[in-house]
Amino acid sequence: MLANRYRFYFSRDLPAAFISHLDMTRLFERLFRRLDVKLKFTQGFNPHPKIVFILPMPVGLCSKEEIFEVECENELESSIIENLNKILPEGLKMLKVELATDKIQVSDMYYQCFVEAEEEFCKYFDEFMKKSPAIKKEKEGKVTVKKISDFLLSYECEKVDGNIKISFHINVVNGSYIKPEDILREFSQEYNIECRIVKVEKVKVNYKRVI
Repeated sequence: MLANRYRFYFSRDLPAAFISHLDMTRLFERLFRRLDVKLKFTQGFNPHPKIVFILPMPVGLCSKEEIFEVECENELESSIIENLNKILPEGLKMLKVELATDKIQVSDMYYQCFVEAEEEFCKYFDEFMKKSPAIKKEKEGKVTVKKISDFLLSYECEKVDGNIKISFHINVVNGSYIKPEDILREFSQEYNIECRIVKVEKVKVNYKRVI
């Protein structure tokens, strides 16, 4: 039987935002098994279900819409969304499902970050951003440098209800992008300003569809 590839859309809020990417994959595998959905598995010594998230989700990230694709041995029933929502943990909600007859690529994303910080946070943050800063990361002995201006389309910093709200519009370039948390961490380290991130939320994601 030919596998059917489905694309699921879902939202993630607290407390489910603290489920790791790997555990999220395992969670959906268990939920599908509970609903008697037969998943397609990879070949080899360590087979695993063909569940692929369009973008891995960092721990703590809330999102209005995330996507994963899954290959099934059988056609899904029309009640799959309703049935999943009955057994999902708090903070997760399935939105819709469609047949994945095409491929999608993320083009750009909108984020909102809420932080607890001193009164003049935005003043110093604007000063920092005007310097065209870069984010440096070291992994397995290799250092990568990403210039923020190469990925950031726009931003806005303002005080809202006692907290600082920073809105980011981030571009995805050849599958690569920068995380708002990394921008804030780089700023905090350079200016020695303490800021506690209260919430990071992905508000909107734009996709390109490829046939």
